[in-house]
Amino acid sequence: MVVGGGGNSAGQAAVYLAGQARKVSLVVRADDLYKNMSSYLAHRIEQTPNIELLLSTEVVRLRGDGHLRIYLRIR
Repeated sequence: MVVGGGGNSAGQAAVYLAGQARKVSLVVRADDLYKNMSSYLAHRIEQTPNIELLLSTEVVRLRGDGHLRIYLRIR
């Protein structure tokens, strides 16, 4: 699963989904998770082993027919 965003809503979604999915990738354009997210939530994300944190990264394209492929750009 992929969640895009660096705010509290995206962080809460990532934590919730981590309890349901094998792996959750959190894509954040900013280079610092604590910049736009509550510190307790950012810390919880960092401590959750099945959340992959992708800082300084943005989604550039979504493509799919039956399966979704996500293209990312790392800045």
